[in-house]
Amino acid sequence: MLMSSIVAFPSPVGGVALSGDLFPSVLFTVLYASLLPFFFFRLAHRQTITVLSISAVITCVERVVVFSLRAKQSQTPGLQTSSTLMTYMQVTIALSYIAVAQDTVSLLRCLYVNSTKGPIPSDVDTLDSPVGTMSSSQIPLSPSRGNRSFSDSDGELLSDQPRRRAFYRRWTDALRLAFLVATVTGIVGNTHYKDGMSSIGTANEVMATRYVSSGISLILVILVAVLVIRARRLPRVRPIHAILILTVLACNASSAIFRLSFMHNRTTSLTSTAPGSGNTVSEKVTFYIFHMFSDWLACFIFLVPNIREIFNTGMWGDWRSVDPPPESSVLSKRKKGSHFRRANGVVGVFP
Repeated sequence: MLMSSIVAFPSPVGGVALSGDLFPSVLFTVLYASLLPFFFFRLAHRQTITVLSISAVITCVERVVVFSLRAKQSQTPGLQTSSTLMTYMQVTIALSYIAVAQDTVSLLRCLYVNSTKGPIPSDVDTLDSPVGTMSSSQIPLSPSRGNRSFSDSDGELLSDQPRRRAFYRRWTDALRLAFLVATVTGIVGNTHYKDGMSSIGTANEVMATRYVSSGISLILVILVAVLVIRARRLPRVRPIHAILILTVLACNASSAIFRLSFMHNRTTSLTSTAPGSGNTVSEKVTFYIFHMFSDWLACFIFLVPNIREIFNTGMWGDWRSVDPPPESSVLSKRKKGSHFRRANGVVGVFP
């Protein structure tokens, strides 16, 4: 327990849940919990389940726990001064939006990789699998309900482009690693939050690493947004693709900007209501709107629409680093099956 400190430590993002935080805590508990049934619905239907939304699911579960604890904290003075509980909340609040932003790279990868797939042989249309059931690395996209049909104006993009596809996969992997840097610095900074309450050196370290984490994440979000805007000119990319990804990125940017604008504040008490403590009415309102609600909206976009069908990908997305050999493709297997059936027919006629 810590009522006050002689050290001016970084103010907690979101402040402490005081008595007035009971209603918003219950409200956000319900909001985040309301998204989980969509995940279980996808889980029960093989053609809609995808791991591309797993970070949104984890975020919803974490936020249900966090806001349940905040609801309890708002009515329990002893919990309002718990440095351990505050450290846990600072970690989970800081990392969730970065994880969701990182998943937008997987959607971006689908757009760029799918744009490099060549024309589809006619017998692919006879496959039993509906669109989106295969990984985008396994077979080219079928010209069905989710895809824009090609025209001669697409020029060279009508041909299969394995080298460009490999290039896209490499730099999207690099983007994911860059988001990992933001995640690691966020973990380092916020896990030491408790120690920063009693040490000025640790407090400065916490403030610096939190700024690095949020700053890197904002730069990466802007970079991904630029790449999404550029992707609108690629084949098979529809307006809905850009709209969904850009909306998620706008939500992520909102959280990052809020954090960057607030984290310069310091306080000497978790329960202080002085300006900059995170506990004033205006600071709580901006926290709930520009951080918590924006995070919820990003999770909503990942979980409510059928992301797998919209982006024409498989359960795992485009997870391969290289294309599989032709012999392992679905089309080759179908051709081999047809060949063997024809051979058996010939044997039957000429014993």
